[in-house]
Amino acid sequence: MGVPTTSADAAQPSSTPATSGTEPQSGSAPTPSIDSAPITPVDPAGYAAPNDQVGWKSPSGNIFCKLGSTAFSSGCQATDAPIPDGADCDKPPFSADEMSKGFFLDPGQVTPMCFNQGAFGVQDAKSLEYNTSISHLGYTCYSRVEAMVCDAGDGHGFVLSMQQATWN
Repeated sequence: MGVPTTSADAAQPSSTPATSGTEPQSGSAPTPSIDSAPITPVDPAGYAAPNDQVGWKSPSGNIFCKLGSTAFSSGCQATDAPIPDGADCDKPPFSADEMSKGFFLDPGQVTPMCFNQGAFGVQDAKSLEYNTSISHLGYTCYSRVEAMVCDAGDGHGFVLSMQQATWN
C-alpha cells in the first residue's frame, strides 16, 4: 500500500466505507475515505519498544498499536470501535461491549479480533500524530484524523476507528 493519494475532489469527502470487511477488494489495502492531507513518515526509532518492536497510540488515545517480529505481536486495538466482521467476541465472562476491538497483522494477512486485555499497549506510548506514518518489519501504519490504517502487505490491511473496523 503506498501513501494514500489525493484527488482533485479532495474537498468533497466520501462517506462510503473503504472496505466491506468481508469481501476483500482485489489489489488494494483499505484506505480511509478522506485522503486530503499528505503523509509524513516518522522515524520508528522514536517509538521503540522491547524485543525489536515499535508501539504507539492514536492522538485521541482510543487506539493502541504495536509492530513486532513474532506471531501475534503486530496489530492495533481500539477501546471504542465496532466489532470487525469475522471477529470472535463471544468470550465469557466478557461481553463484546467490554472488550476492545481490532486486528492482528501477519505478513500478507489480517485477523479480526476482540481483546479482553491490552495486547498492543506499550508503556509510556507516544502518540503517532495525525497525517504521519510509521514503517517497521515490512508493515506500515498511517495515522489519519478519520482512522488508523495499517498495511500487512500483499494488498491486505485494515482501517480502525470509532466509526469503522474494516479489513481485507
